[in-house]
Amino acid sequence: HFSSYNTTYGSLAGVIVFLLWLWLTNLALLFGAELDSELERGRELQAGLPAEEELQLPPRMTKGLEKAEEKRREDVERGRRLRTSRGEDG
Repeated sequence: HFSSYNTTYGSLAGVIVFLLWLWLTNLALLFGAELDSELERGRELQAGLPAEEELQLPPRMTKGLEKAEEKRREDVERGRRLRTSRGEDG
């Protein structure tokens, strides 16, 4: 009966160690991002930028934001046309 304990609890221990490793990796990444953000904020404050509350860097990739804004404008225009036509085709 004792030979199966090793494989059962060994597998469970492997899963727990893997989840612990994922958690520690996540903490390390978050700490690195926070440290980088605070260093950048310090540089901006030294340069005279108003970065007391948030970073003043422009976004790196705006393609998704621009696409979402264009979709929103199209939806608003479609809704305006529907409202003015009172739901009639025309």
